[in-house]
Amino acid sequence: MAGLVVLCAASGHAQRGRASVGTRLGYAAEWETVTVGVDYRYNFLQDVRLAPSLTYMVRNRSMSAWYMDMDCHYVVTVSDMFSFYPLGGLGFSVWRPHLFGTDGVARLGLNVGLGGDLRLSPQISVGLEMKYNITSTYDQALAAIRVAYHF
Repeated sequence: MAGLVVLCAASGHAQRGRASVGTRLGYAAEWETVTVGVDYRYNFLQDVRLAPSLTYMVRNRSMSAWYMDMDCHYVVTVSDMFSFYPLGGLGFSVWRPHLFGTDGVARLGLNVGLGGDLRLSPQISVGLEMKYNITSTYDQALAAIRVAYHF
């Protein structure tokens, strides 16, 4: 956690204030099911951004889940059109079994991963993100395609 804070406080200033809102369609590997979600990204330093997101894991094997994540990205710009980023962050998930008489389970976890963005225009981008959510009993590899509007 301390390393994440240091990473988020350690660089640049030119793109401060740049933001985007995106929709995501993905896959949860362990539960073999589809995910859908939304996210917001805010560059508070030139190469560092915060990326809160909300993702729903569609029910499979009598279980569904909500993921609420707060990730930090260190953006590496390769060209005007392409960038990639390692990510780290915190995740909170709520797992809901769809069985009569059972309660949901909440878990706090860590996220680590890698993503990339391709700018189609100054306002529109598409991207791919892969991360691993480390959570007691419910570890999960997640991959998602993102379409975003930048402002």
